[in-house]
Amino acid sequence: MDPVYRKLIETFRQSRNWDDQLDLELLQKLWPSLVGENLSSVTRVVSIQGSQVVINVPNQLWRKQLMKMKPELLKKINEPWSGSKITEIAFTYEN
Repeated sequence: MDPVYRKLIETFRQSRNWDDQLDLELLQKLWPSLVGENLSSVTRVVSIQGSQVVINVPNQLWRKQLMKMKPELLKKINEPWSGSKITEIAFTYEN
């Protein structure tokens, strides 16, 4: 992510009007550019709970594969923020 955009996001996040819901909406909007169109077409960011992001995946097989990619995903997820806002990923799916 371009450092200019990261700085702009950081400036907006310091506003007293910024809240956790806006962090979630920002991550949802940036999701395709962070992880790519293929992965974003089958996954969905559903919530941010403190330092954990919850991602919905199609099934147990996807969950298992993405667990192996967790360090890479965490790096990508944290690109909009300076530092590591997100330290954990939980994957959910519907049976």
